[in-house]
Amino acid sequence: MKSVIMAGGEGTRLRPLTCNIPKPMVPMVNKPVMEHIIELLKKHSLTDIAVTLQYMPNKIKNYFNDGREYGVNLKYYIEDKPMGTAGSVKNAEDFLDDTFIVISGDALTDIDLSKAIDFHFSKKSMATLVLKKVEIPLEYGVVVTDEEGRITRFLEKPSWGEVFSDTVNTGIYILSPEVLKYYNKDEIFDFSKDLFPLLLKDNKPMYGYVSEEYWCDIGDLNAYSQAHKDVLEKRVNVSIPGNEIENGVWAGEDCSIEDNVIIEAPCVIGANTKIKKGAVLGSFTVLGENNIVGERSGIKRSVIWKNSVLESNIQLRGAVVCDKVNLKENVSSFENSVIGDGTVVKENAIIKPNIKIWPDKIVEEETEVNSNLVWGSKFIRSIFGFRGMAGEINVDITPEYASKLGAAYGSIFKGKGRVAVSSDNSNPAKMLKISFVAGLVSAGLKVLDFGTMHLPVIRSAVRFYGADGGIHIGTSSRNVGRLQIDFIDKNGSNIERGTERKIETMFQREDFSRCEGSSIKDVEVIPDYTKFYLRSIVNNVRSEKLNYKIALNSSSESILNSVTELLTGLGCSIEKVNININYGNKEMNINNREYFAKMVSMGDFDLGVSIEDTSEKMMLVDNAGRIVTDDMFTALISLIMFRNIDGGTVVVPISTSHVIEQLADKNNGKVVRTKTSHQDLMNKILASDIKEQVYDQFILNFDAIAGIVKILDFMKENNYMLSDLVDMIPDFHINEREVECSWNSKGKVIRQIIQENENESIETLEGVKIFKDGGWVLVLPDAEQPLCKIKSESFSAEFAEELTNQYVNKVREINKS
Repeated sequence: MKSVIMAGGEGTRLRPLTCNIPKPMVPMVNKPVMEHIIELLKKHSLTDIAVTLQYMPNKIKNYFNDGREYGVNLKYYIEDKPMGTAGSVKNAEDFLDDTFIVISGDALTDIDLSKAIDFHFSKKSMATLVLKKVEIPLEYGVVVTDEEGRITRFLEKPSWGEVFSDTVNTGIYILSPEVLKYYNKDEIFDFSKDLFPLLLKDNKPMYGYVSEEYWCDIGDLNAYSQAHKDVLEKRVNVSIPGNEIENGVWAGEDCSIEDNVIIEAPCVIGANTKIKKGAVLGSFTVLGENNIVGERSGIKRSVIWKNSVLESNIQLRGAVVCDKVNLKENVSSFENSVIGDGTVVKENAIIKPNIKIWPDKIVEEETEVNSNLVWGSKFIRSIFGFRGMAGEINVDITPEYASKLGAAYGSIFKGKGRVAVSSDNSNPAKMLKISFVAGLVSAGLKVLDFGTMHLPVIRSAVRFYGADGGIHIGTSSRNVGRLQIDFIDKNGSNIERGTERKIETMFQREDFSRCEGSSIKDVEVIPDYTKFYLRSIVNNVRSEKLNYKIALNSSSESILNSVTELLTGLGCSIEKVNININYGNKEMNINNREYFAKMVSMGDFDLGVSIEDTSEKMMLVDNAGRIVTDDMFTALISLIMFRNIDGGTVVVPISTSHVIEQLADKNNGKVVRTKTSHQDLMNKILASDIKEQVYDQFILNFDAIAGIVKILDFMKENNYMLSDLVDMIPDFHINEREVECSWNSKGKVIRQIIQENENESIETLEGVKIFKDGGWVLVLPDAEQPLCKIKSESFSAEFAEELTNQYVNKVREINKS
């Protein structure tokens, strides 16, 4: 007699267990569930087996091959798309030339198949369904039989109001090949929903065999854990790998158990697994192959798959740990939690009960994970990156996530305060704004909704209206699915790191209060602030007329229109262009930048300006076609500040060229260096006592719309062309590169470089900056990616490049060690 194993299931309700394997391959006491089914079939001399596959078929084929190793003959039938249970078996029709048995590859059972087959033939049945009595039948097909066992009624997955029996369909069928004639190949057809009702309607002989043996549909995570418990309590007769070294304790080959290890039965320890001294393996613990359990760890009622490393003092209670997981020291994971394949959970992290972590995630140290980690790559203490936070809409940042984050931000104001909110004009940003507003209002705050505007405008609005803070949601015009969210303080600056950490702590712990319904405030909509902002720019221009010919580039139509209207009103002649200049990837867009520069010089323009999507940053091109690079731009606005305010002070990042100090010396100015992040630079600028100097420098750094007007006004007042200002900046030579560096190696890289350069002059304000050979090199770990940035300055381009390459190689060497 032949048999069919239906093994096409995805197991969506078992995720994250089934993210990387099909449901039949989920391990049950260190064997795939389907292997237990094959052993059951073999036990009843059912060795010619067709296997129907659909989801990740190669995972099953590569494991079982032709079945010879398991004493059976396997033949595979793969569906290109789900065809239903009956539709999948139809693919094997040529193989099924006589009565056959169908069984699910993702259930655990020891049902006596021989008795069921005998029952089938004794009743001369066309279709026999193996049935089982269960307490809660809602997830199964409910079946009613008469005294002879003939099926009189059934219903697939009823509600409680529809339940008419506690006898359910196990998905094990004994069928005459005649049933396959009732439907066509490539027709989506299901046994329970389609075929059996048809047989019942035609009054064909269809019987139900009620089994008293064990059967469990491993349909969800609770059933998965319960099935393990049932195996260890010997309620189901399946084979457990390894030798039973004492009653209820199974151990595989070459497993190593050090001194002072406590093992409580029942328990399974897989082959080549190492249990270090002082560990405790509590009852109902299953360890797969090639695991390491560190010293003083306590594992109770938990299932650990293969190839995982649990470092010292790991505490697991009722958890499932999938393949290749690394739990660092002092990690705890509690009841019904699941940690997916390839995840790294760092020191002192806590996985709360019922939390599911999808594969290949990084959970940072001391994090308390209290919501499922499905999307994104990391669950970290720091949800903020180099500037605010960024992520994919509905992937990293969902409406639910935004609402909760808004409530966490609102909680720092303790239910009192006003927060301004705005977004750009994209639909994803406007959608997320609604979620943020809901979270803020739920925390008892008054929300000022400024609608759609550019980021510098909301910074201005926060100051003008005296708001306590603000949130701006923006996207890229080239990728509206990518969000950038800026959290703003009362000065219009991005919030400080300390405030970010407070928000992170409240967000991760969900430690924020919601106000009572009577305390919820209405949202005040404030329209047309952008018009006021633009008028204030015009009112601050000192020159009578700015009659420059300008090439204006932006990928944002809104920016092009706003800036064109503003500059035209000030007397400029504008030609709008839309050239793709991606500020995040200079190498990829170098040709476009050079094209824009050539267009400026050949078009007889006084200058060109390209404004990025947020309208914070600009790139200038002078009338000679020279591109003003980032370092050159910092030097340019520093020169303007020194000329405008005698003895003035400029704030620049530590990564900026030291030509700034040369300009300061020539102009009786001062230079303050700070960290490279947006908020560090903003907050350092705003700390100055001279308010005119503060806002001019802030605008030149972080407001391209007002900033270009200030630069043009300075040029007109002093009768300069942009090329004249560029010529005033001494030559300098900068070289920079990025090099891969794992998250775990970043601290080691900086420490080792400091140690190797202890006799050199170094700065450690951020990363490590080494002064040598008349120049310097900065090694700066990236805040958001597993890489380091290397930036050098020297007396020639060649020496700067050589210095950069030297430290790129050094970082690579340390990273590999």
